[in-house]
Amino acid sequence: MAFLRRHKPAAMLILLALLVLLPLAVLAEKGYVNVSAVVLRSSASKTSAALQSLPRGTTVNITGASGDWYRVTYGKYKGYVMKRYIDKNASSSSQKTTTAKKTTTTRKTTTREEARAALLRKLNKIGKPKACAPGTSGSNVRKLQRCLQALGYYKGKIDGKYGTSTRNAVARLQRAYGLTASGVATRQAIAAMFGQKLKEDFVTERLDWFKNVYLIPKGAVFTVKDCRTGKTFQAKRWSGANHMDSMPLTKADTAVMRSLYGQWSWRRRSILVKYNGHVYAASMNGMPHGTTTIKNNGFPGHFCIHFYKSKTHGSKRVDPTHQNCVAIAMHYKW
Repeated sequence: MAFLRRHKPAAMLILLALLVLLPLAVLAEKGYVNVSAVVLRSSASKTSAALQSLPRGTTVNITGASGDWYRVTYGKYKGYVMKRYIDKNASSSSQKTTTAKKTTTTRKTTTREEARAALLRKLNKIGKPKACAPGTSGSNVRKLQRCLQALGYYKGKIDGKYGTSTRNAVARLQRAYGLTASGVATRQAIAAMFGQKLKEDFVTERLDWFKNVYLIPKGAVFTVKDCRTGKTFQAKRWSGANHMDSMPLTKADTAVMRSLYGQWSWRRRSILVKYNGHVYAASMNGMPHGTTTIKNNGFPGHFCIHFYKSKTHGSKRVDPTHQNCVAIAMHYKW
């Protein structure tokens, strides 16, 4: 009180200021922009100067109203925003935003689903082809080509010939669906066309040796599976022209190979060779001989692997026993 008596003029000014500002403080409340963006204007008119653009969710202080407009403050700015673009409830604004996003997402999802459903109807009208391999021909291949064409993977002629164009189209589809891009129309590739998913398996292929001598190059590491027992081991190609000269990769691989024979032998066994996403029918003997380039693998030499139409090095003739084993291996799957 003593302060008021000594400084009466200053005290009266402070009191007056408080009385003026108090209604504004009481009136002010939070508002939230409920559209993607709104313009803060200098007066309650669409033609007035634009002060700032306020994105969705921006918080403003509502200090008054004028018709369809709120008088607001935003940071250093004071201006007007149309009432319909402001929510006084944060959760309501958030809900509208969420609902709008959900609606957009649902619309996009529905559009994709409708397009996929239409495509499936088209594919079902064509009919599901059976698994087949390059080199084949006929109505099943035509069906495959039409399905690939409908999906946008094949642009060649519907000629029923499983040639390079068809193989490349199948490989593109397989890559798109995360399958091994072998170009062979496997059950998994065909299932993928129709929106289904099967565990990937491999089609056993017949490798015509003298047309593909270096399909498995020198130095390549591959996996051998014994058809009769299902045992597997890794091996490495050393050399060979008439057939593939190979060596077990490690001592552990040699041990598996030895277990197939009991003791080393020239006896032929039907095997499958898996390399670079392909499985080939083959035959091997179990006798270490000649040169080796792998140390400490416990195999003193190399062994022979024969494929379709390959020959022995000694007689340079097709070995009928090896070829019989290759034919048997064609009936096995990896």
